Amino acid sequence: MQRLRELSHPTHLESISHLQRQGFRLLAPVATVAAILALVFQRDSVDSLDKVALPLIAALVLMMELGLRRNWLKLGQALDATYLVISLYLVILFYHQFSSFVPEHQMLSEGVMWFPALSMMAFVLWRVKTASQIVIGTLLITLLIAAFQVAALWQAGQLSDRLLASLSQFFLSNILIVLIQYVVARVRQQYEEMRRLAYLDSLTGLPNRRAAQRLLDHLDGAQQPYALISFDLDHFKLINDQYGHAEGDRVLVQAGQLAGQYLSEPSLLARWGGEEFLMILPGLSSAEACLMAERARSNLAGYSFRFGQVTASFGVVGPINTPPAAQVELLGFADRALQAAKISGRNKVEVASHWHEALLAQYHVHPQETSLR
Repeated sequence: MQRLRELSHPTHLESISHLQRQGFRLLAPVATVAAILALVFQRDSVDSLDKVALPLIAALVLMMELGLRRNWLKLGQALDATYLVISLYLVILFYHQFSSFVPEHQMLSEGVMWFPALSMMAFVLWRVKTASQIVIGTLLITLLIAAFQVAALWQAGQLSDRLLASLSQFFLSNILIVLIQYVVARVRQQYEEMRRLAYLDSLTGLPNRRAAQRLLDHLDGAQQPYALISFDLDHFKLINDQYGHAEGDRVLVQAGQLAGQYLSEPSLLARWGGEEFLMILPGLSSAEACLMAERARSNLAGYSFRFGQVTASFGVVGPINTPPAAQVELLGFADRALQAAKISGRNKVEVASHWHEALLAQYHVHPQETSLR
């Protein structure tokens, strides 16, 4: 079902939230193991801050994971809270270095090595602009702490070249890592935007024919039944001729919004081409598809455009399981039902059945003919 939702909403070709959820599921055991190992390896000289903070962070992450499993928390809330707690810990740890570790060793401890992981986490959680602001803000806080502490050590005559080298490496390496992450995130964001646009109709904002084809191919490959509704606007050429193409474009946009008002996941409404639209309804019966088509027809017919009423004709074909119908056959059935609705007076919903052939033959209409639209 998750895969169907991704396919039926091509603006999210890869579910980021799904990847984040998987990542957080791994974070809980990793954070717990890391905290335990840190306390074990430093048992003879464990820092007072780590002695309190590490078990609390591990417990917090485990509680967040439990909250997600029980649906007490939303994923975004858990991720934001986890990032906030870890970033606060690392900033406090950085400040704490100068009173606990630096006086004895004249360098930063290995704990600050987690700052690059924090910045990576930011670029995964948020878009490039937001992540950059958060990461730069965190680095600026650490820079202010370092400047204040270095000034105090210099005045006391306790500033060493080893500490300056350690601080320089810390800031330069973090700045370089952030810059690399920024460039990679920008490229990824642009790539995702291009992929998103490739599956959208530029006029209506609906999924385009490529997106619909993608979902149909997946449903056929998975042998999942689905109903189809093919519809197009009645006398649309006259609207373009009388009121102009700009008005025709506005009609197409509004028609798509009205027809898809009652559609829910994982169903899809796509602009199939010109004034023709296609609804793909996984798991719906013929009766349910007819009800959906009637709602869309009524919704559109009841809307008042600036020049008057616009109607549409609908062709419905229900799922055919035995024998399994090929995609082309189902589309053909839906198209023939649509033509039957046109012939019988327009502004109607017709269901594909054996009598469509006789009706089309009576009017000498070829199944692929579209002049009646």
